[in-house]
Amino acid sequence: MKPAPFVHHSPDSVEAAVAVLTEVGHDGKVLAGGQSLIPMLNMRLASPAHLVDINAIAGLDQVEVSDEWVRVGALVRHAALERDQDAYAALPLLRQALLNVAHPAIRNRGTTVGSIAHADAAGEMPTVLALCDGVVEVAGPSGSREVPWGEFFLGPLETSLDESELSVGVRFRRFGPGMRTAFLESARRHGDYALAGVGVAVTLDEGGTVSGAKVGFVSVTDVPAVLDVSDAVSGVEVADGGAFGRRLDDVAERVRNFVEPESDIHASADYRRMLVTELTRRALIQAVADSGAHEPPPARGSNSWFLTERSGAPVSSPPNTAFGESGRVTVRVNGKERSATVEPRRLLSDFLRHDLRLTGTHVGCEHGVCGACTVLVDGQPMRSCLMFAVSAQGHEVTTVEGLCDAPDARDREDGTRMNSVQQAFTECHGLQCGFCTPGFLTTISAFLDENPKPTEDEAREAISGNLCRCTGYQNIVKSVLRASELRTEREDDEREDATEHDPAQRHTGSVGAEGGPA
Repeated sequence: MKPAPFVHHSPDSVEAAVAVLTEVGHDGKVLAGGQSLIPMLNMRLASPAHLVDINAIAGLDQVEVSDEWVRVGALVRHAALERDQDAYAALPLLRQALLNVAHPAIRNRGTTVGSIAHADAAGEMPTVLALCDGVVEVAGPSGSREVPWGEFFLGPLETSLDESELSVGVRFRRFGPGMRTAFLESARRHGDYALAGVGVAVTLDEGGTVSGAKVGFVSVTDVPAVLDVSDAVSGVEVADGGAFGRRLDDVAERVRNFVEPESDIHASADYRRMLVTELTRRALIQAVADSGAHEPPPARGSNSWFLTERSGAPVSSPPNTAFGESGRVTVRVNGKERSATVEPRRLLSDFLRHDLRLTGTHVGCEHGVCGACTVLVDGQPMRSCLMFAVSAQGHEVTTVEGLCDAPDARDREDGTRMNSVQQAFTECHGLQCGFCTPGFLTTISAFLDENPKPTEDEAREAISGNLCRCTGYQNIVKSVLRASELRTEREDDEREDATEHDPAQRHTGSVGAEGGPA
């Protein structure tokens, strides 16, 4: 479960990246987020001799919204696009689909363009590109070109990109007035690869009559495909539920005949066909029921302590370097610079455990599913088994050991020190064997920075990307809610302490405007 040896390249420009790809030919692979590529490397399903890491290239992490397009650069993370208010207001389908892409820890590192370039028929974003009639922007030795989505995807995991070319961005075409969208999928566990999924776009006129509709599919076709069902539903008034329902029967039959699912260990072809048919029916109903008023998503918390209250500046990754057999890697871990000489294929999880002896980070599946290896990178949960140590240069990494230095950490009578999440786990019996616990602790700590007072449903969603084989999750959910209470209690205590030590604060609000009691 470890990658084969490779040379790591870190170009600082698109031109330099293209030059490396041209030189190494079919032996090269591009690394952006790596959330699909690194599992394949770990399982030796792919063994490139050269990895071209484009994360040092400036300007590829931008989201741009125009009257016609939403443009997404090659280094825009799923999570960043999901929370981009302008992109969501311009094209709600993006966020509707992104919420189904894996788990938050994967979305924090994975890129939308990388997902599209990976060309997995089980991926959500290729389907969105097809529904939006989008294009892929490509840079190569002969210059730049644009590839329409229908010409980009050739087969499962196969695109029309030449081995010397790089996808630098994609453009999603904005829908016109009256368009309503929805995205639904079914998976064994929310965030896992979908057994089947659909995205729909329905056009309504001002009177609520359907004038057009199209459906895109996930996991039931070899390449992204769009089925136009406008003639089946056009002219029907949404308010006439009976008539609309009868039209959906026709749509369902068309979908059933259009898709070509395959059987595997998870589901038979017949089950997938039935599933995608029902999902299409539900998605169309959901889309036309949408009011069309799309509020921007809430602003995300900054997790500022992990970034701004640590001493020293982050270490920079050297640009335009080729890292061969081994080299010195320096990473800021728990507020301190730590170095070791490692191969470029060294996973961050192994770098932490074996080279830095920070064994609190545990290793389970090594392809990003279990969550035991989750650490915080620049304050955001990420899978350390899906990131190379060399890629962590220039970033702040916080492991479970570092949580004891968080602002909400307190000393205990037994001499130990715990943050509120660790304390809640001990109070609520949130662990048994403890193997999965470090990943839960880091994940929940970051989650509560963003959402200090979650509901039970939000707590369950937050931990959905972490597997536990002991507790049945009930006590872990209790621990999340208890940690929220502990944080509030500790913040209240700090305010009371500040008031007691500051006479001006102590008397504020005790006298009214006329000098009498307030």
